[in-house]
Amino acid sequence: STGKRPHAESDSGRTLVNAERKDRSIRLWGETGQLALEGAHVCLLNACAVGTEVLKNLVLPGIGTFTIVDAHKVTAADLGNNFFVDIDSIGKSRCEVV
Repeated sequence: STGKRPHAESDSGRTLVNAERKDRSIRLWGETGQLALEGAHVCLLNACAVGTEVLKNLVLPGIGTFTIVDAHKVTAADLGNNFFVDIDSIGKSRCEVV
C-alpha cells in the first residue's frame, strides 16, 4: 500500500427538487436542521453496505456534499449487499462506483 487513499466527491445540490420531500424533512428536524443538512459535508469511510445505506438516507433529504474514501475494489461479495454496485462494477474502485 502506498498510503494514498482514493476518494470520490459529489455535490447533491443545495435545493430539494421535490417539495413533498422537503416538507417531510422540515417536519422531521425543522428549517434550521434542514439548512444545516443542506450545508453539511459528510465523509464516508469505507463504502460498505451499511455505509452506503446511511449515505443514501442522507442524500435523499438533501445533504449538501459528500466524499467517499475507500481503497477497496468491488468484489462479488459486494453484489449481494450493496445496492449501488452491479456485476459490471467488479474490479472497479468501490468509492468511484458508489
